Amino acid sequence: MSGRTEECLERHVSLHQLTAGLVGPRDPAQPLLTYLDGDARVELSGSTTANWVSKTANLLTDGYGGPAAVGLLLPLHWQAVCFLLGGVAAGARVVVAATADDLADCELAFVSGDQAEAVLGAGVEEVLACSLTPFGTRLSELPPMVLDAAVEVPGYGDHFSGRPASAEVWLGASRFEPPPPGVGAGDRVLTALDPASSTGLGALLGTLRAGAALVLLRSGDREQALRGESATAWVDESGLHRV
Repeated sequence: MSGRTEECLERHVSLHQLTAGLVGPRDPAQPLLTYLDGDARVELSGSTTANWVSKTANLLTDGYGGPAAVGLLLPLHWQAVCFLLGGVAAGARVVVAATADDLADCELAFVSGDQAEAVLGAGVEEVLACSLTPFGTRLSELPPMVLDAAVEVPGYGDHFSGRPASAEVWLGASRFEPPPPGVGAGDRVLTALDPASSTGLGALLGTLRAGAALVLLRSGDREQALRGESATAWVDESGLHRV
């Protein structure tokens, strides 16, 4: 086995362990997250995703003392996936929410800029807002008491030494268990579903657990995206479909 292969396997196991098995075994050099928003395209390999997960986990543990519950009030975006996995890596209960009130028990939340004030009003003490531009750039304006995730997260370390005992993801007020994925590690699965829905969150977590790659379609033509990204399957409200 070459040194390069050993290094890749090491990083791969690291991401698998970081997320308590929520991301299945796969080659870390291969694309894991591909985000499409109109003409914009952002692609993250397994290794790059692991860096974002580690940065998020380090922010939560070193910057905020390891909150017990971390909220997400975000649409479909690659940052939403990274922050979810980072919360799991930090050992938090990660709450994926449809409304600000769903986050009332969270100490910290990652939210869209337009939801930041509502989340503060729901009682969340630490709110980090996201611009949701394709590359996750900084926000031009922030409400008082709200921080910019694009400023706060990147400054933390690319490696995280913690290992959660289990992954605890909640959809609103109920613990969420991903359904059987129906895909394998060689698949590329496209979803345009809201992650705050049962089907949408199941598509994300089921695909990741299988070790498959995700194609996140925020806006654009599905058929064109399926062809352009060589996707092998897609998920809609009715379930999984093979290309």
